[in-house]
Amino acid sequence: MRWLDGLLTLCASLLVAVHLLPFGARLWWVIDLTTHFRVQYLAVTFVLLVLLALRRHWRAYFVLLAAGAVSVVPLVPYLPLAPRAAAVAVEPRLKVLTVNVSYRQFSARRLVEIVREVGADVVVTQELTPYADEVLAPLDETLPHHYKMPLQGRFGIGLWSRLPLESAMPFALGRQPAIEARVRFGDDAFTVLGVHLNAPTSPRRAAARNTELRQLAERSAAIEGPLVVAGDFNLTPYSPLFGDWLATSGLTDTRRGRTPSVSWPATLPIFGIPIDHVAVSPEFAILAHRRLPDFGSDHYGVLAELALTGAETP
Repeated sequence: MRWLDGLLTLCASLLVAVHLLPFGARLWWVIDLTTHFRVQYLAVTFVLLVLLALRRHWRAYFVLLAAGAVSVVPLVPYLPLAPRAAAVAVEPRLKVLTVNVSYRQFSARRLVEIVREVGADVVVTQELTPYADEVLAPLDETLPHHYKMPLQGRFGIGLWSRLPLESAMPFALGRQPAIEARVRFGDDAFTVLGVHLNAPTSPRRAAARNTELRQLAERSAAIEGPLVVAGDFNLTPYSPLFGDWLATSGLTDTRRGRTPSVSWPATLPIFGIPIDHVAVSPEFAILAHRRLPDFGSDHYGVLAELALTGAETP
């Protein structure tokens, strides 16, 4: 069985390299792409560790185990390890939903049902085409306050709200449209930024995404008072670039301490990664974060339940 030992050693060597590659994520956009699939790497690593143990191939076993720890570290903050009993009692709740409706195909009827079932207060949509705006017209009744910029292709965007809007306006992230809205919430108000960043599928688009991310961090940091940023970032929490954005903007990812749940691609969930996000300023208590059911898009919707406390919360 020497051939099997050789094959296992080769596979272990490749996995070690995959676990270590993310250290170079800031150096090259292709390496940054390797940061996003850490859960999948760990699943394969577990299987290979079992096989190495059965073959008593201990040197390769412990080297791979140590390398696998590199991928575990970014996941740990997103595991539901801390009790949330105190936060659950906070009222009133604010429910913010971000969803990429896919400019190609989705079920408008099912999405409207989901929005109504979860009782979303604010909905941010990406890839809002003129057709999508038309078929999502029933949302105008459920969420009567809105600001929409439907466009052909991937970069239309819209915001619906059950709560009154004090103001709403477009702004640009690089060349991509985004929305800034001021929302009334009882006697208080908060700002929502709805965004859709470029997908890093080429050097040019990766550079554009990173520029958009820096501009968004600067704009977020400059906004006074409670802030929610929601949208499709085309970036996972496991990339150091996402950590840089959170640190500069002063926001907290609502997944943190709750779930590493995936949001794309809905068509191949085994390869799923979390690229749709809601992030909030310290004035919000994060009560829950969850992925919503499939509605025919290539993305799942992401719902964050919040409470506006005015004090810094975890």
